[in-house]
Amino acid sequence: MMARGKKGVARPHPTASGLEDSSTATSPSAHLQIEALPPENSIQQATTDSNQHVPTSASDKAASEVPTPTTQSDPSNPVSSSIVKRSFVWEHFKEYDKVVKGKDAEGNDIDIVKKRAHCIHCPRGKIGDFAAESSKNGTSGMIRHINQFCRYYPKNVSKSQRVLVGDKSLGNKLTAVAYDQDDYVDACIEMIVMDELPFSFVEKKGFNRFCARVCPLFKIPSRRKLVRKFLSIYEAQKKELSKIIKDYRVCLTTDTWTSLQNINYMVLTAHFIDVDWKMHKRVINFCVIQNHQGATIGRLIESCLLQWDIEKVLTITVDNASANKSALEWLTSQMNRCSSYKTVLGGKYMHVRCTAHITNLIVGHGLKRLQKSVLAIRNAAKYVRSSPNRLDSFRKAVEKEKLPLTGLVCLDVPTRWNSTYLMLEAALKFKTAFARMKDDGDELYVGYFKEPEEEYDEEGNVVPSKNKRNRVGPPEKPDWDKARIFVDLLRVFYDVTLRVSASLHPTVHTTFHDVVTIERNIENIFIAPLDFSDTENVLTDMAANMRSKFLKYYGGFTDLNHLVIVGLVLDARFKLRNYTHSLKEEGMEDVDVQSRTDDIRSLLMALYDEYVPIVDGGRHMHRHPSPTSSSSTITSRSGNTRGGVRGQLLNSWRKVVQESEEAVMAHEVDQYLNAPLEFVEDEEDGFDILCWWKINGPKFPVMAAIARDVLAIQTSTVASESAFSTGGRVIDAFRSSLTPKTVEALICMQNWLLGDDIAQEEDEPTIENTEFYEQAEKDHESTASSRNTRPTIPKPKGKGKAAMVNLG
Repeated sequence: MMARGKKGVARPHPTASGLEDSSTATSPSAHLQIEALPPENSIQQATTDSNQHVPTSASDKAASEVPTPTTQSDPSNPVSSSIVKRSFVWEHFKEYDKVVKGKDAEGNDIDIVKKRAHCIHCPRGKIGDFAAESSKNGTSGMIRHINQFCRYYPKNVSKSQRVLVGDKSLGNKLTAVAYDQDDYVDACIEMIVMDELPFSFVEKKGFNRFCARVCPLFKIPSRRKLVRKFLSIYEAQKKELSKIIKDYRVCLTTDTWTSLQNINYMVLTAHFIDVDWKMHKRVINFCVIQNHQGATIGRLIESCLLQWDIEKVLTITVDNASANKSALEWLTSQMNRCSSYKTVLGGKYMHVRCTAHITNLIVGHGLKRLQKSVLAIRNAAKYVRSSPNRLDSFRKAVEKEKLPLTGLVCLDVPTRWNSTYLMLEAALKFKTAFARMKDDGDELYVGYFKEPEEEYDEEGNVVPSKNKRNRVGPPEKPDWDKARIFVDLLRVFYDVTLRVSASLHPTVHTTFHDVVTIERNIENIFIAPLDFSDTENVLTDMAANMRSKFLKYYGGFTDLNHLVIVGLVLDARFKLRNYTHSLKEEGMEDVDVQSRTDDIRSLLMALYDEYVPIVDGGRHMHRHPSPTSSSSTITSRSGNTRGGVRGQLLNSWRKVVQESEEAVMAHEVDQYLNAPLEFVEDEEDGFDILCWWKINGPKFPVMAAIARDVLAIQTSTVASESAFSTGGRVIDAFRSSLTPKTVEALICMQNWLLGDDIAQEEDEPTIENTEFYEQAEKDHESTASSRNTRPTIPKPKGKGKAAMVNLG
């Protein structure tokens, strides 16, 4: 039954796909729908019921005149029970109350609440905002907005429409992009790989909600589809990278690791310098290895080289395990037997030992003599960091000693000497504060050392103690004296370890100086005057242990790979003259110095003869004869003698040049070695060796080719070990079901996507980080205190809750 005096209102049927109103539709083909008004008797009944409740106050009166914003019938509200929002449009609009100023019948200022609705897809503003008084306004305007004008509703967005966005890779340059489902899926895969997320992340509610708001057009793929697409992308990128690496001679690093799944993995990392003199590292293998025997390691490396079609390998850097030595001996013999491999000098210098690993062995051997003193200081630092109350008591002791409160003590990993060095260095600054805690009779501090000592496994985890002896400590003055001297010595090893562990720039040209630095610092302990105290005796024994380890691996520098010394010679600041000078400084006889210098020069000549046929198509081969002395002079070639007067003039001048001291050197090696040295103020960081060769390479084309390969040599396996840190996060307790093939694809592809930025990901426990968090806490406390001291402004009550509020 139609309402009295009213006609049926014709509403345009929604044309957007999927937006048909099931409560009003009569047929799928209908274009117009008649939306009947409520029956007359229901309206009269609602009016009668509302008139029976007469408000007794102004606020009750206002409340009675405001319909409750509901989308379904409310039994407690007789008006809303008869007004049911049946149109589809309310799925896309949200009602709200808008308060405007007005006057009542008596002329008093009042707040009038009006019903409005805004589009949930459009940003809040005038666009997409409509009046929504149920007794006055219809929904036709909202329907037209959704069907035609809403630019943010997915059904109205053209997939071919381009939008301007800032591309960070191009310096935030504006670029026009259009919707591309495949491109979005690829970006999703890159996010999962780079941030080490599980593939099930796309099924999380938060990610789905985020995508629905940011990009409603994006159809989130299933986990199964994502994995299949990921593997196909990995294979395509692997094939492309294989074509690039094949053109370069690579230097490899390798190491093994046991995962949480108790599966042995071996990683293989390739290092090379491209034609633009930029250094790169790429993880090319992260596969399962059956055991750690030399033959198994060698065969797996060979299998990886065949898989990647790598034929040119200069060196392979490994740690000092005996299995690695036998593996490289087996691999070298196999590569020399196969004609497809292009080894350098028969692979004689292929084996490079990890300098960082040798440094760890030397330091670990010396730490044994200081174990008690280090343990006492470690326990003291552990006490301070064991609870907030203990840290507060330590802060009070620091304040009494008038020491800075920044960068307090930090904990270490007992199996990692570099973290022990940082712990000792930080604790030494507060040794007087520790002494005050003991002198003041801090019962908790003193009692802590009467508890049983903790023990650690090989990975630094706490294990149940097998004995009941008390903790070592608190540290006394002799402990601090030993720690001070040892920290000065460890600082040298720490700097060397950081230097050789870099993998994004060359390190081979500084390794020789690092080895000499270690040797001389150990020897300085013996040279220092002794007072025959207990501290001096312990340090002397420690130095003797460290020297025995040094001589075992670097005795007389004869066991150092000669390509490492070639790296020093290729540094334009030093060349061969610095190597000769360093040997003399070591106190060697002149005969030995000359013999070793000649050996390195002969190696340079051999490398030159190996490279000259392949550089620039061999066009440099005719530039000089094979020299037999260190100073090659210009010689007349047979058949080049000119006749006539002009020929006599040139031949006469050539003879004068040969007999003089100003003879021009014909051999490129001599030209490089005798060229002036480069002088740099800051010898460590102010010289970019790759940039120097990029600029000066055209002068020495063959030497530049040698430098491009030699400078890529890694003197540590840290580049490969860093992949195990990634592997430990990828194969965690919640993702241990990943197959080895998927694990390899995830780790390799992450390295390829991040490129050279892969070395900066971990938050190391340094003093700088501790100071950063302490400063952040202080900033937060000062901000919170200033916020609490602000005067509070009382808020008006009832605003927006009633239809009319008398302000008079």
